Amino acid sequence: MSKTSALPAAQPPHRGSWFQRHVRISSKMHKGIKSEDKLRFFQQLTTLFAAGTPLLESLWIAAQQSQSNRMRAVIRSIADRVAGGLSLHQAAGDYPNVFNRQWIEVIKTGETSGQLGNVLTSLTTHIVAMREMRSKLISAMIYPCILSVVAVLAIVVMLWKVVPVFAEFFKDSGSKLPAITQTVINISNFLQTNGLYLVGGVGAAFFGLRHYLRTPGGQRVFQKVLLTTPMVGECAVEAYMERFATNMVLLLRSGLPLLEAIESMQGVFQNCAVYREALQHVQHRISSGDRLATAMEETGLFTSMVVSMVRVGEESGEMVTVLDQVATYYRKRVEALLQRLTGMIEPMVILGMGVTVAVILTSIYLPMFQMASGPGGK
Repeated sequence: MSKTSALPAAQPPHRGSWFQRHVRISSKMHKGIKSEDKLRFFQQLTTLFAAGTPLLESLWIAAQQSQSNRMRAVIRSIADRVAGGLSLHQAAGDYPNVFNRQWIEVIKTGETSGQLGNVLTSLTTHIVAMREMRSKLISAMIYPCILSVVAVLAIVVMLWKVVPVFAEFFKDSGSKLPAITQTVINISNFLQTNGLYLVGGVGAAFFGLRHYLRTPGGQRVFQKVLLTTPMVGECAVEAYMERFATNMVLLLRSGLPLLEAIESMQGVFQNCAVYREALQHVQHRISSGDRLATAMEETGLFTSMVVSMVRVGEESGEMVTVLDQVATYYRKRVEALLQRLTGMIEPMVILGMGVTVAVILTSIYLPMFQMASGPGGK
């Protein structure tokens, strides 16, 4: 008998034991649907489908692996509809709040052409790139936002708690206060008297503005202001150019005709009425026989570089390759502009906070210096 055969067989842990109940084979579930849940679904579906797993079985496995209760229910519903005879894009199209319109169009093209596996791979790569871009945008704005909040809170605390203590002291001394000191004390008194009303007013204005910006008219006004603001407008325009080029590459590479791709792009700019209307104009001109570059140039909302590159792509027949280069270029441009923008915001916030704190401290110390240098202080 060999040594290997003499070894006792390893016994699995008892079913239902503490170890089996607590081993980390899955993460904690959550209710909502995050962008990470959508990305994980497409990554799992792509991997399973590429490994030869049937589509229906892939959907069931992806549903079991989802860490979102709502996403799990959505995937199971899609699986039931596919089992009932619907195609994947038809079943997923019933959930426009979960799956973007261009994703559905890409999946539809993959199913029609019989290249669903390749299309899912391209779509997953696209979603990963978009998620990384969004993460960089958020990361670039976190520090300036935190710095602004801290600056405002520091100033409010000084006006609310520090200035009233010195104001009572100056009142007891009976001395005449400098104009700067009296102004700061008046601001502090106003903040203490009407602070709650001020907070309520700011909150009401915030929610009112938020509701207005969700309306078509509010979105249009906000986008016009955004796109015409120095530096910020430049960054927004180039971000829209990157979005346009990236999504056009995805749609055209999947085999979607140009006119249908432009129509699908309107869903990409669903939250940007200005560019959505521009794309409607482009679609109308293309259907009338005009070229894409000419129609884009007429809108006045696409940069000269994008228009020129599209014209080159039309003449050479390499539209996808050209737009892919444009997307890469503007992705780097947006990152550089964000660094410049955040680099300008940080010193401005620090300077504003420093000047405000200096004014408050000057208003406090100036009367004390006057009292110390007066007849009683000599």
